[in-house]
Amino acid sequence: MIILLPHLVPSELLYYNEQSPFINELLRDSCSHRQDGLFSDALQFAQRALSNGREARDRVSQGAAWICLADVHREMGKLGPALGYCQKAQRIFNRQPSRYQRHNESVAAYALGLAHHLLGNDVDALKWYQTACKQFEKARQEWTAVNASRRVEDCDSVLSWLEILTKNLIADQSGLDANLSTRIQVPIVRSNGERGRFAIVEMAIDRYRVGRDLTINGDSFRLHSVKGNRRVTLEPGTECYALEIPDEACESLEAGEGDYALVIRGKDADREGPGVLETLSGTEFGDFKRGEEGKINFVTFKAAVVLGSDEIADDFEVGYIAALLKREPKPSPAQLKTSTPPAPKQPAASPSTPSQPEQPAASVSSYHRLIRLVKGNKEIADRLIEHERQLKPEATLAELAESAIARLVRDRH
Repeated sequence: MIILLPHLVPSELLYYNEQSPFINELLRDSCSHRQDGLFSDALQFAQRALSNGREARDRVSQGAAWICLADVHREMGKLGPALGYCQKAQRIFNRQPSRYQRHNESVAAYALGLAHHLLGNDVDALKWYQTACKQFEKARQEWTAVNASRRVEDCDSVLSWLEILTKNLIADQSGLDANLSTRIQVPIVRSNGERGRFAIVEMAIDRYRVGRDLTINGDSFRLHSVKGNRRVTLEPGTECYALEIPDEACESLEAGEGDYALVIRGKDADREGPGVLETLSGTEFGDFKRGEEGKINFVTFKAAVVLGSDEIADDFEVGYIAALLKREPKPSPAQLKTSTPPAPKQPAASPSTPSQPEQPAASVSSYHRLIRLVKGNKEIADRLIEHERQLKPEATLAELAESAIARLVRDRH
C-alpha cells in the first residue's frame, strides 16, 4: 500500500488545458469526489468525461478520463482494472503530437509504475518508474522554456518522489518476502512546507491496522500512542503522512529529538486532540481544544497562540496526530561486542523446523513464513493471527505471527 500526497496523485498532475472546458469540469469533479472518499460519484463523473470525449473524438480527454478512473480504482484496491486503464491512457498520450502531451505521457508512465508496484510486478514497476523519470525530465525542459514555474515545480516534486520509490523498490528486491499487501509506505514531508524532498516510512499492516515496528531511511522506529489514542487504523482513502517534530513541540507531545508525528489529514477541525495546521509557509503544531461556545479552537505549542474556528476554516489545512514514530536506540559498541551472535538463517520453514528469532524488520517475513506453513492459504493464516490477537491484543504483527507459528509447530508434533 502506497499513500500519496494530493499533489502526487497522477490525475492531479495532468495537464488539462487542451480539453474542452465541460470535460475538464467533469474530470475535476471526479478528482474532488475521490479526495472525499466518494468513489461511486468519482467513477460516475470520470465515466461521463470518457463518454463525452468519445462523442467528441477527443483522444486527450479520453486519456485523462482513463487516468482518473485508474486513480479511483487504485484507491479502492482494484488494481487489475487500474493497471488496464493506465495502459489505455499511456497508449493515447504516446500518440499525441502536442509537445505539452509529453507531460501527460509522463504522468501515465508514473501511474503505470504505481500500479505494477502495488501488484508486486517489481521489474515492470522499475521499468515504468525509470521511463517516467526520463519523460518528466523532458517535460520539465518544455515547461522551463515557456516559464511555467508551477509545472516545473510539479516535475521536480514527482522526480524526487520517483527517486525515493525506486530506491525502496530496489531495496525490497534485495530482501526477502517483499510484499506491499502487508506493508504501508507513508511519505514524510517537511515541516517548513517544502514539497520537493521526501523520505518514506515503512510500516507493517494487518488489514488496515498499522503495526508498531517501522523503518525510516533504514533506521528502526516504533509506533507510540499519543495522549491516550489507541492503535492506528487506516480506512480506504485515508490521507496520512509523517512530519518531523520540531523542538518546541517535543515536550508537549513527549517526543524526543528526531521523532516524527504520523498525521491524518482532516476535512475540518471537528474534535479535540493534538494536531497540526498547514500553511504555505510551514506547519504549526498544537492542540485542538473546544472553547466556551462549543467551537474548536487551535492553541499552538510554540507561543500558545489561539486561533478561532473561523480562522482555521478559512486559512489552514487541518491534520490530527494519530501516533508518534519514536526512534529505537541503537546498541552501543560494548553491547554489540557482548551480544550473542544471531543463529544462522534456516531454510524455508517446514512443519518440523522450529521458527528462528527474527532480526528487527521482520513483520512481513514472519507473516509470510506463517503463510508458507499453511501451504499458501492466506485465509487460514489470518484466522491464526486473529486467534493470537485475542490472546495478546497489544502484540505486533511480527509477534502474533511468531506465536501462531510456534503454536502450529507444537500442534503438529
